[in-house]
Amino acid sequence: MSSQLKLFLGTWEVRRRIIDRFNRSLITFEGQASVTPVQFEEHGDTRSDNVTLRSSRTYRLDDADDDLAVRFPNLSEFIRIGEGASQRVTHLCGPDFYRGRLFFRSPNAWAEMWHVRGPRKHYLSLAHYRRA
Repeated sequence: MSSQLKLFLGTWEVRRRIIDRFNRSLITFEGQASVTPVQFEEHGDTRSDNVTLRSSRTYRLDDADDDLAVRFPNLSEFIRIGEGASQRVTHLCGPDFYRGRLFFRSPNAWAEMWHVRGPRKHYLSLAHYRRA
């Protein structure tokens, strides 16, 4: 197990704001994430306008050389996380391009920021994680 992953095992409170430039709206997410040696799982409420939906996402976590591979449920690779406190990551998903920044502030707080562009997507997402 990577040393980066060991620091972040446990339960996290999550708050995310998404500025959807394509649909000209603000979307928020509040929930919890659980990080185990093999999985990242997130559950909570997504709000847009006057609508609230239950949301979830799950990734598989695998050691890959000196990095942590974050994989979709079908095991295709999403990103790799290294040891740095601030990291840049990218992912091409069909016609959509994801440019991300990861900020590992301390063992009790981290954040992720994503700029996403594609034919039907154009948004900025910022999430903060705090140990529960």
